[in-house]
Amino acid sequence: MKRVLLVAALLTVVVLAVSLIYLASPSRPPGCVNPARLLVAAKTYADGLKAQDVPVPASVSLHELIARKLVTEADVSGFEGMEVSVSLTADESRPQEVLIRVRMPDGHEVVALADGSVHSQ
Repeated sequence: MKRVLLVAALLTVVVLAVSLIYLASPSRPPGCVNPARLLVAAKTYADGLKAQDVPVPASVSLHELIARKLVTEADVSGFEGMEVSVSLTADESRPQEVLIRVRMPDGHEVVALADGSVHSQ
């Protein structure tokens, strides 16, 4: 039961972080981001690697999730033209851990941390 609550809390933080990154982007492109589908896609990707007994990397790119058809471009069209990576090892016990990293077309980065904060770099 504790693990289910931990996963639910972590997913809630990630959904919030994705939403905040999208809202914090200085020049939001037209489109949308479906954070629930993005999170399900990242979890499905990690679970698939674990099932194949392959080491799970620290993060996965949005491009890889789209290529594996775990999420569609329409689900994340708000990130068009941006480089996005989603953490696969997020742990709420490390609040300063990066959950999502977005590199904007102009080169600056926006990151969402496990504590729910969003920072522009």
